[in-house]
Amino acid sequence: MRIEWTSYQSPVGVLTILEAREGPLIVEFAERTGRLHLAERLRQHAPGVVIDTGPCRQATSWLTAYFAGRPRPFPYPDYLTSYLSVSDSQAAVWRALTSIPFGETRSYEDIATATGIHPRAVGQLNGSNHLAILLPCHRVVGKDGGLVGYGGGLETKAWLLDHELRSVGLTLSAPPAY
Repeated sequence: MRIEWTSYQSPVGVLTILEAREGPLIVEFAERTGRLHLAERLRQHAPGVVIDTGPCRQATSWLTAYFAGRPRPFPYPDYLTSYLSVSDSQAAVWRALTSIPFGETRSYEDIATATGIHPRAVGQLNGSNHLAILLPCHRVVGKDGGLVGYGGGLETKAWLLDHELRSVGLTLSAPPAY
C-alpha cells in the first residue's frame, strides 16, 4: 500500500499531508512534528505501507478551495478508523465537527450534548484530530464564545474563523479573546 506525503503552503503556514488512495489521513501544521509519529503507527498497523512523496491531490484540492473561500463539504472519512485505530468516541466527536457549517462555531458543550461525551473528553478528542482544517476543530470555542485551545495556535484559529466569516460576507465584531 502506498501513502503519499507532501507539504502544502497555506496562508496559515506549511501543512504536512499524508494521503492514502481513499483520501487524506493526516493534515497537520508542519511545526507540530510530534504528531507525525502517526506515519510510524500507519506502518505498524498496515504492514507493507510505503510512504513516498506525492501530490496528495484530494487534500490539496480541498484545502485550495477552502482557502479560496469556496470549501466543499468534507464528510467524516470512515477509512480513518481502519488506518489510525480511531476509537468510537473519537469518531463521534470528529463526525460532529463535520456538521459545523463553514463560518459558524459550536462550543465544547454543544459537541458534548450532541455526542453524549463529557465536555473535557470532547476537548481532548478534538485536540487529537489528525485532519486539521478538513475536520474543523478550529470551529469549536469555549462556552462563552472565546477562543481556547488549538494545535495550530490561537492566532491561526482566529485567522481561520475570520477567513470563514469574510468568505460568507461577515466580519468579527470584536477582536478574538485569547
